[in-house]
Amino acid sequence: MTRVVVDGYNIIHAWPELAAALRSDSLAEARRRLLVRMAEYRATTGNDVLVVFDARFRARGGADREVVEGVEVRYGSVRESADHVIERLMYEASRRGRVLEMVLATDDRLQGDLVAGMGVPTMSSRALRAEVERADRERGSEVRRLEERRVGADRLEQRIDPAVRRRLDALRRGDG
Repeated sequence: MTRVVVDGYNIIHAWPELAAALRSDSLAEARRRLLVRMAEYRATTGNDVLVVFDARFRARGGADREVVEGVEVRYGSVRESADHVIERLMYEASRRGRVLEMVLATDDRLQGDLVAGMGVPTMSSRALRAEVERADRERGSEVRRLEERRVGADRLEQRIDPAVRRRLDALRRGDG
């Protein structure tokens, strides 16, 4: 299982629909939409997801950690930016020899280069978006498959004993 660490505000500014939500609605709404997309991704792929945001935009009095729809959310603090939180997490992973279990999603080149130097794989906002969209398509296919199975099971002929069905077919054809 992979743990995807998302540079929250970086991705919000990089994804057009989230940037639009930021401009037209609010930062809180853009954050909510990102977390919904990442929760859906997590549910489909089974990957752990951690989204890191800077503290200066956290709700007043809000916790520095929370879980939203299965997605872990961390906020920086007055002394520690989101970048510092990410760097510390990646450093700890590299010390434990677990860097290949993690991937950082960011377009921040300095951040990406720094964690790549620790051996942590990185992905761009575009690559993360493609992964999320692939997971959406996979989930949609699974939903359609389950729906087709459910619709088939709802047909009366699917619920009748096969011997009774053969007898009814014979009667319908006039053989019985």
